[in-house]
Amino acid sequence: MADKKTIVLGDVIESIKRFFSYLRSQFLMIALCAIVGLVLPLIYRAMQKPAYAASTTFILEEKSAGGGGLAGIASQVGLDLGSLGSGSSLFTGDNILDIIKSRVIIEKVLLTPISGSAGKTLADLYLDFTGLGERLPAPVSFAITSDSVIAPAHSVYQDSVLYVMYEQIAKKNVSVDRLNKKGSIFKIVTVSQNQVFSKNFAERLLKETTTYYVNVKTSTAAANVKRLQARGDSLLRVLNAKSYNAASFQILDPNVAFKSMSVPAEVSSRDKSIVFSIYAEVTKNLEMSRIALVSQTPVIQLLDVPKFPLMDDRKSYGFLGFVGLFAGLLVGLFLCLYLYTDK
Repeated sequence: MADKKTIVLGDVIESIKRFFSYLRSQFLMIALCAIVGLVLPLIYRAMQKPAYAASTTFILEEKSAGGGGLAGIASQVGLDLGSLGSGSSLFTGDNILDIIKSRVIIEKVLLTPISGSAGKTLADLYLDFTGLGERLPAPVSFAITSDSVIAPAHSVYQDSVLYVMYEQIAKKNVSVDRLNKKGSIFKIVTVSQNQVFSKNFAERLLKETTTYYVNVKTSTAAANVKRLQARGDSLLRVLNAKSYNAASFQILDPNVAFKSMSVPAEVSSRDKSIVFSIYAEVTKNLEMSRIALVSQTPVIQLLDVPKFPLMDDRKSYGFLGFVGLFAGLLVGLFLCLYLYTDK
């Protein structure tokens, strides 16, 4: 039995020796695979264009639409009724992710000037550094002149170019996500070949989104406040007119013969009291509407902003070379093992 074990162990050792001897004989093939694995990633890295990443993080605090003015009034006396009809859920605020990458927001940002209030826009800059402007059938410009009071209407061709830029940016240049799936902190990352574009686009994307999102969330409450404010101002003018009118009917001589003259003064005072009651009620409703507006306005708090110089998001030569060399060696060894087992 001992002899059989010795023979088996000897066969194993002999097989290992033959395999390593085979590997030595295939040194050139393994070395070639390693060299190819080292060179290809380096060539790929050299052909890559710069990728400057600008990231912006912000906190979104949603306000409950349910409860409205009731919750706002209760908060004035130290009560918290925010949970009543709040409708909050784990995915509250996810709509802002779609708004950030929507066409209306991205195109608004593209049409903002690079610096100041006039000159070339971010759309012109994008066309330049991506080479997209050279591939277009006709030249196009989105520059803003200094005498432009309102944004000029765009032609069909300009709108088509804007749509092409929107599709490329939404798919390749902009990413938006939560930092924590259960949290309310969001991160916008813009990656491009131009540092100025990446930084400005990330910052302005958040600014335009904030304006649009808040307007959508508070449009009904804001319209109600505006309507009540106009009604209150109108009633205040009527009330002032009634006050001057009542004063003009005051009788200096309270003679019996002049009793009939007191009727207009009484009517004017009565009208004044009615208008005052209506005005007081409208003012109360106006204040309640303002409280409701504040309670429904979401708060977007900026956390981090991109700063120059931006970091190049490409992998380093050393990292790619090491990974490529290691992968090349593995491919060479597996190839040798495959050929060895076929013998």
